[in-house]
Amino acid sequence: MKQVVLFNGSPRMDGNTATILNTVARGAQDGGAQVKIYTLFKMKFMACQSCFACRREKGQCAINDEVTASLEKVKTADAVVIGSPIYMMQMTGPVKNLYDRFFPLMDAQCQPRYGKKKLLTVYSQGMEDPHMFESYFEYTSAMFPAFGFDLVGNIVCTNSNDPESAERNAELKIRAYEAGKALAS
Repeated sequence: MKQVVLFNGSPRMDGNTATILNTVARGAQDGGAQVKIYTLFKMKFMACQSCFACRREKGQCAINDEVTASLEKVKTADAVVIGSPIYMMQMTGPVKNLYDRFFPLMDAQCQPRYGKKKLLTVYSQGMEDPHMFESYFEYTSAMFPAFGFDLVGNIVCTNSNDPESAERNAELKIRAYEAGKALAS
């Protein structure tokens, strides 16, 4: 059975990012995958300390917190989904901290330690143009191969200053559901 790990990087537990992630999760579950969802704003965790213990300890982070436990799930997962609203033209701070904490997923030569995993990113933004932050998404994706992540797509919810925009967008929800099913295959 495929394992899919989702991270919600939004402070809004029932906002647009959560709506899309929950739809992806439902698609993955309907596709036969086991799904684990982490909500970063509910977790207690530290930022990476750049101590390099993960280099000495073969992938084990020296910090023992709730992200450490989620890293263990990521190591064995087949797919990862990371969702964030765009605030101030960037992902939320907890998502950036999560990416930093993924450092143990790569070895000293910046190669993946735990094989390849599909990665789907989910963003919600207030702007109407879905391509508005495309260069930022591409910039961010440059780190993914070192973690072993194969980016299979981005889902962008626009006009998300309206907390119901994802819920009312049938086409977006179908795309999210199908993306979840694809992660399970």
